[in-house]
Amino acid sequence: MGHLDARTTTTRRLRRGMALAACTALLGLTACSAGDEDGTGDGGAQEPATATEEQSGGEQPSDDAGSGDDAESGDDQATDGTDGQDETGDDEGAGDQEEGDPGTAGERTRILLVTDLGIDETSGDGAPTLANDDLAALLAEPFGGTAECADELVVERGQSAGCVGPTSPDDAAPTQEWVASTVAVPHEDGLESGYRVAVLFSTGTELPEGASELTQENVMLTGLGQGSMFGAEPLGAEEVADATLQTLTSENAYVPVAGMADWSEVTCEDGLDFEEFGTTDCTAATAEGDSWQLHVAPGAFADGDPGLLVGIGSPTDV
Repeated sequence: MGHLDARTTTTRRLRRGMALAACTALLGLTACSAGDEDGTGDGGAQEPATATEEQSGGEQPSDDAGSGDDAESGDDQATDGTDGQDETGDDEGAGDQEEGDPGTAGERTRILLVTDLGIDETSGDGAPTLANDDLAALLAEPFGGTAECADELVVERGQSAGCVGPTSPDDAAPTQEWVASTVAVPHEDGLESGYRVAVLFSTGTELPEGASELTQENVMLTGLGQGSMFGAEPLGAEEVADATLQTLTSENAYVPVAGMADWSEVTCEDGLDFEEFGTTDCTAATAEGDSWQLHVAPGAFADGDPGLLVGIGSPTDV
């Protein structure tokens, strides 16, 4: 009985040892498995870094080359840009100088229509004259400043004289070159009664060629301001026609002609851009069936609101 018990105990101990060994083995496998999984995880975590390193290492030459190309390109662009700016600046400066007459580039030609010259046109022989001081006074009066004119003005159509004077009542405003041109305005007794002489001042050293029709022998001038924003944008032919008819029929025109004819309609060939002092041809019709040729120009009046300067021809011009 004692031997049997001892065998049984030994057998139990062996089984326990084998079980323990098996458990140890199993634990080792589990640990190894866990370690492999962890290693795989580490490797997976490291793969992006490795890929990044490979990508970084592979792209750097291209980036460097690109940076070098960009740098060289940037240098070229900087050089080209500087040269381009210099050339552009020179061209613009040249353009400003070329367009300096009748005024600074981009400025509108400003005008003054003076109808009361303070002289007796019927006295003496030949055409009367305005002394340079008297002419300067006519230019300066609307601004309350002073002006200078180099020469006297023969008060005969087609004659002109140069002056320098203000363009604004502001004493700090710079002076501007003006040209005084002798023009005609309708006679007080009506269009059929002839004309009176007047002076048209315009900024610049000479009247622009595009406005030369305003000084023709058979053209008489009047004008009317149309509001502070008039002419801010180019005007279409219909807009010019409507404003011209208003000028002809207004009692507030520089030289009122509303009662000199029954003006009924105006048609114009083209519009007007106030950036260019030139004329467009229009035709005015009256209720009596007469037609009058008109030469209409932008009226950037220095002594009032912008409007239109209207040159009235004669019925025989149509």
